[in-house]
Amino acid sequence: MSAMTEPRQHEDGAGERLAGEARRALVASHPVLGFLSPRELDHVLGFALVKRYHAGEVIFRRGEPGESMMVIVSGQVKISVSGLDGREAVLAVFGAGEIIGEMAILDSKPRSADATALTTSELLVLRRRDFVPFLERDPGLAIRLLVMMSERLRRTSAVLAERTLRHLPGRLAKALLDLGRCDEGHCPPGARVELPISQKTFASLLGTSRETLNKQLHAWQSEGLITLEPGAVVIEQPEALLRFAEE
Repeated sequence: MSAMTEPRQHEDGAGERLAGEARRALVASHPVLGFLSPRELDHVLGFALVKRYHAGEVIFRRGEPGESMMVIVSGQVKISVSGLDGREAVLAVFGAGEIIGEMAILDSKPRSADATALTTSELLVLRRRDFVPFLERDPGLAIRLLVMMSERLRRTSAVLAERTLRHLPGRLAKALLDLGRCDEGHCPPGARVELPISQKTFASLLGTSRETLNKQLHAWQSEGLITLEPGAVVIEQPEALLRFAEE
């Protein structure tokens, strides 16, 4: 198993209380765990372990025993798989409020992918032996967990279909329009799209290399479709990107 950083033992008392309140608020508003009663919520937070990871630190690896699921309190975590040739395919990037490792709660089988902190991250770890009793007592909670897993499976299937059936310009255009929260592609010219992840990770999510992605972005910039800024893309001609996304 990969090493986990231990919680700081001498954190300021007031700061720790505020952190505890933030964790409780996060879990209480969660679409799966937020339906727990206040008493059950207190119990879950009582046995949950707080783990902190530095950027680039492995949370778990593919093939390791699946004994827990985690709620991301802060930071970003990528889920990926690597081939024998060392190439990495990023399946998803999750942020605060999202759950990772949930399949282990149901089947207790080895991890199916790697999880790595992209930024400094704090996670609440819910061990299977502690959490399963809640599922057994509350069928509604189990169903909500299954619904969340089903939604993720649908998203993964959509990603695989995109990578297989759509060429890179179409995938990239759609991703930029989605990140810009454009309603059916209708963005005002000059809309600024923040890229919350590195270009390498973004490229892997699109099923291409960083070099190929960079080449496409600069080609579009030369054509006046976009303007590249540090950590962002300005969409100058949203109608042109929409045409690429629809092809």
